[in-house]
Amino acid sequence: MMKPLLALLMVILTVGCNGPNSKYEEFGNRVNTRAFGHKYAQPEYEDEWTLGPGDVISIQIANNTDLDSLQPILADGTVQVSYVGPVKVAGLTTEQIQSKIQLLLSPYIRGVSVVVTPQRIVSKRIYVFTTELRGGIRARALPLQGDYTVLDLVADVGGIDFLADDCHLKVIRGDPRHPQVLDINVYDMFVNGYTAGNIQLRPDDIVYFQPSFFARIAQTLYQATLPLKSLSLNLSEAADTVLFIQTGRLPRRRRGTGF
Repeated sequence: MMKPLLALLMVILTVGCNGPNSKYEEFGNRVNTRAFGHKYAQPEYEDEWTLGPGDVISIQIANNTDLDSLQPILADGTVQVSYVGPVKVAGLTTEQIQSKIQLLLSPYIRGVSVVVTPQRIVSKRIYVFTTELRGGIRARALPLQGDYTVLDLVADVGGIDFLADDCHLKVIRGDPRHPQVLDINVYDMFVNGYTAGNIQLRPDDIVYFQPSFFARIAQTLYQATLPLKSLSLNLSEAADTVLFIQTGRLPRRRRGTGF
């Protein structure tokens, strides 16, 4: 029994993903050309965050407090500006929004001065993928509010359990043609203090807690023994049915079974 199980284990451990590579050339007119894929994705070259739908900004116009407003950026990327109407601001930085609104208001207000301040940012996220014991991958989109590093993320998700390889955490900066993949040794950070890999996370970063070697074994054993568990359950149910037909009563369960 052990030899076939070990053989199955080795086969599953060596099999990777055989699906398409999702490379740029494969998608024709459907290809993603916008970095991560979002319509208002954060440009790689832009250190100051751009804003997007759902973010809330305050617009203050000097000496015209009656025109001040606090409003979210709408799904179409616009906000309402007095005298002007809807103004497209998604994909712009705070400074760019300020300059744009000021320019649009200049024909209506002499010497206009505009201050734009982000009040709530929800459009910036990172995507975290972790391994599940029963197989598969759990995905979460976490809000990114500002100064946030790899160790901040590790602490926020509750650390690294035995399922994850703490020597090889992947941070992937998606790009249609040339994605950047960083391999980070988190273990070396909290054991030896080498924090060179404690990088700032950017909007749309993909963080992958790769499965450890032991996690792969545990997942494989779990999947390999599922048919046996199912067979055991089916035999137990069959025995219960026979008992009920013969006696008219259901069997008493042992403590801890939930019955």
